[in-house]
Amino acid sequence: MDATTQDPIDTAATWHARIDSPDMDWAGFGDWLAADPSHRTAYDSIALLDAEIGAAAPAIAALLPANDDDDGVADAQPAVAARPTRWRWMAAGTGGALAAGLALLLVAPAVTPGDSGVQTYATGPGETRAVTLADGSAMQLDRGSRVSVSGGRTPLIEVADGAASFSVRHDPSRTLIVRAGGYDVRDIGTRFAVVSAGGRISVAVAQGSVSVAPQTADGSAPTTLVAGQRIDIDPAAGIAERRAVAPTSVADWTDGRLDYDGAPLPLVVADISRYARTPLVVDPSAAGLRFSGVLTIGDGSRLLDQLRAVLPLRLRRADGVVHIERSSQR
Repeated sequence: MDATTQDPIDTAATWHARIDSPDMDWAGFGDWLAADPSHRTAYDSIALLDAEIGAAAPAIAALLPANDDDDGVADAQPAVAARPTRWRWMAAGTGGALAAGLALLLVAPAVTPGDSGVQTYATGPGETRAVTLADGSAMQLDRGSRVSVSGGRTPLIEVADGAASFSVRHDPSRTLIVRAGGYDVRDIGTRFAVVSAGGRISVAVAQGSVSVAPQTADGSAPTTLVAGQRIDIDPAAGIAERRAVAPTSVADWTDGRLDYDGAPLPLVVADISRYARTPLVVDPSAAGLRFSGVLTIGDGSRLLDQLRAVLPLRLRRADGVVHIERSSQR
């Protein structure tokens, strides 16, 4: 692509429109990103706009006229969502992909008030799920996640694998507990997200505050996170890193994107693993790399390619596992 005379926004939009194409020029894309800092800024703005329009798609669709059958007979089968597609701007002089593919949203039944047993929710690689808890709190599961809920109106939620976001109704008389990877997250009213993947735990807060502590008391004081903070924990290595994040980036997977600012590569790959068809392993040679930028999820098949366009990485496949190694070519 000859982008020497094009506005960075127009060029970014053109790249974004091609990102799901099987013949995407990832090397050229990476060279364009590296050529000027404004290119990364332009691309991120296009990716964010894409995600925002995707999030608004249901509201837009509701305003469109219905396309009813002429015979007036209702279809007896439930509607099936079409495979997510990438929309493109067609207006003259305006380039770029508009909306990332919307994940299929499945609304699960609420846990009944008197239910103190355990109810498990799981999502496949192509679906998300929304759950209303007995106390009125809302929970949304990302693709490839498994969560169990018990406790009735004083919920105990265990994130066994994947990611979940929570919007908790303020009620000082009870505390919602989310458990992941041996750590408890306690909340009385806020919006936050928890990820448990690849042996790592992440907690990020969009509104209010939560406390994070080991499930088994070890004498350490709980860590308090407020809006705009995130903690990433590697229990095996005994490492916890707290950092600032944009509140709007918390649970950004609900908008079809993954937004990072200086995130360790193993953490990024742990997120990508929720959408991967094969196991992913970060080689020690690449474990020290950090990534900043926006990844567009789409159907998940191009996430590693987007990452390789920015970072010096190579992929090695062996025994059904993808090993992510540092490349000396960039």
